[in-house]
Amino acid sequence: MEVLVLCLSMAFPISANDFLFTSIDTSHGLSDNQIRYILQLPDGRMVFTTTQNVNLYDGANFTSLQPTPEYIYPLKQYKGFYHVYLSGDSLLWIKDYQRLMCINLHNERYIANLDSVFQQKGMQHPIEDLFADERGLVWVISHGELLQPELSFRLKLSEGRGTIQDLTADEESLYLFHDTGEIVCYDVKNGKQQYDIAAYPRTEQEKFQNTSLILRGKNGFYQLRNGSKGGFFHFDLHKRAWEKLMETEYTLNTLMISADEKAYISCIRGFWIIDPEKRTRHYMPTLRTRKGNVLATEISTIFQDRQGALWLGTFNRGLLYYHPALYKHIHIDKKDFPLSLERNTAVANFTEDRDGNIFIKDRTAIYKLDLQEDGNRILIPVEASTLPKELQGEYGSEAAFVSHDGTLYFGDADGCNIFSPNPEPPSSSLPYPPVFTAIHVHGECILPGRSYENRTILPEASPYVKEISLSHSQNFLTLEFSALNYFNREHTHYRYQLEGIDAQWVTAGNMKQSNGILQAPYTNLPPGSYTFKVMASNDGKHWNEEQTARISLTVHAPWWKTGVAYVIYIVLSIAIIAASIRLYIHRTRKEMERKHKEEILLLRIRNLIEQCNRYEAEQKKSPEGKNITCVHSHTEPHQTENKQDASESVFLTKAIELVEKNLHVPGYSVEQLSRDLCMERTGLYRKLVAMLDQSPSLFIRNIRLQRAAQLILEGSLSITEIAERTGFSSSSYLSKCFQEMYGCRPSEYAEKMQKST
Repeated sequence: MEVLVLCLSMAFPISANDFLFTSIDTSHGLSDNQIRYILQLPDGRMVFTTTQNVNLYDGANFTSLQPTPEYIYPLKQYKGFYHVYLSGDSLLWIKDYQRLMCINLHNERYIANLDSVFQQKGMQHPIEDLFADERGLVWVISHGELLQPELSFRLKLSEGRGTIQDLTADEESLYLFHDTGEIVCYDVKNGKQQYDIAAYPRTEQEKFQNTSLILRGKNGFYQLRNGSKGGFFHFDLHKRAWEKLMETEYTLNTLMISADEKAYISCIRGFWIIDPEKRTRHYMPTLRTRKGNVLATEISTIFQDRQGALWLGTFNRGLLYYHPALYKHIHIDKKDFPLSLERNTAVANFTEDRDGNIFIKDRTAIYKLDLQEDGNRILIPVEASTLPKELQGEYGSEAAFVSHDGTLYFGDADGCNIFSPNPEPPSSSLPYPPVFTAIHVHGECILPGRSYENRTILPEASPYVKEISLSHSQNFLTLEFSALNYFNREHTHYRYQLEGIDAQWVTAGNMKQSNGILQAPYTNLPPGSYTFKVMASNDGKHWNEEQTARISLTVHAPWWKTGVAYVIYIVLSIAIIAASIRLYIHRTRKEMERKHKEEILLLRIRNLIEQCNRYEAEQKKSPEGKNITCVHSHTEPHQTENKQDASESVFLTKAIELVEKNLHVPGYSVEQLSRDLCMERTGLYRKLVAMLDQSPSLFIRNIRLQRAAQLILEGSLSITEIAERTGFSSSSYLSKCFQEMYGCRPSEYAEKMQKST
């Protein structure tokens, strides 16, 4: 077995620094496989610029933005290829050979008519080139001047220095990089030149004058230049001196400076790793994937994210991703072995590494035996999320070996798998808070800027939303977040809390999808204001509260439960109570007035009847005309009044007798009464109103009711029988009229009269 491993080491040198890439292409959602530029946004999302689109990536899903001709602004001075800047106002500027485009990340849309945008910034002439410095400030070249509107900076450019290919600036200095190889430094405050130094003599300008790419390092600037050749240079700010670090016969595509000050340079085949401090170079002409493929392809761009992962953009093979915390594995097919393996292909299925760790291989996975302090033994899948399918072969006995550097070799029927179990340990915390990626209301994914039930739930793209406003009917929702855990998304842990609903932090558990996206569902949320908090971790044990994402959530009450509605309810209630009291007082007063009028009326009737009776008695006792004449002068006014009252009394008596005579007739009406009295209806009406202040119909009804009251007190008849005898059409109508006159129902009248006596 040792001889076999020696042969493998000679044929396939493996070390802890070997790269093993994961491939990401159109099958994963990428718009196309021609990657031209890579950038990371401040919130942690990745930006991949391809030949046709800009792709935003949250670790699980791609959002593709495709420009159309109306979004393209001519940029005549820029003759390089794709270069992307992020300005401080969340604008993404994309430059490509004499073209400029701009994306507003807040709504994830291209900006049309950039002319108007520049004019609003006070630029009257066409823009010839555009740059953004490290602070996100945009600098433009227009009409022979370099302009920065926010700083009110204006610099007249010298035609003799050549074309500005790159620019960077800080609080004090502005650095311009020309196609002649010169760096020219200016004071930002007064615009005066500080110095200018060329990276190479004029005789070498043709080698490197076509393109330039600048990145700041610890002590200065690194510059990648291309012309007839490729060159890599370093400018020391303290020494104010250039140094050429590498020159190639071919074009160098993109430059990346890692956190440990190593330079990664992509080129037509693979990429270079250069350590300027140690003066070492390492060239990677081919790349290996975790599926065992070997790629010899052009790397058009290269980038290192804030998790320390390496992203390679290929010319036509999509993305390649590498993280040092991933387990390193390479599958070697039988045909690649330097020696024949026709014999002795079945060996042991467990082994021990240099640190005493025991690894066990079954038919589908590799496990590490973990001995707990309490004596329990646990089998832990080693990097189950990254273990390729190539390790899932058939293994016989004695098919494992540990080399002197700790590398594990597992043999199978189809070849050999080489596995390094000691990668760089990943950080338990993530470098940024989870990003809000989507909200679903009643199962429907809400789109930014679109109105739902006359309400715009997401006024801008999800990652920039800090407040969500929902109606009372939109209270069934699911919030989605991404931890942007690109290298180990399947093992991302979440905990979240909706203040006001969740008493404690909720662990994501089975709500964590395999793509690493958190889905936090809430149903039937009551109206109110809430704050949703979420944090993420690599191991589920260590949580960084400083990296907590927060979103304010408001569920509005229905209009009938708002404060204004309650005020209206209170006002209406007070108004109804007040109106009820006033109505009660009014009715009581009217009732008292009615009773008073009835009493007066009865007194007048009694008075008239008494006067009529006295008059008749006097007429019977005295001879006709006797003793009358002698007192005529003294009694004439009184007698005139008595005669009038007597005539009224006779009229009322006759009217009452007619009504009482026809009480049993339901249809006895005003017309019949007026005919019986030999009067017109209008005359009867005027006479009764003048005498009793009652209409004829009310006069008839009151006599019926008085008779009904007498019959009720007698107690021998039912209400229905009384209604028939008094001429009422029904007992209910009798009850209604009786209530109005006597203030109680007929059934209560007898009891009421007994109590009063």
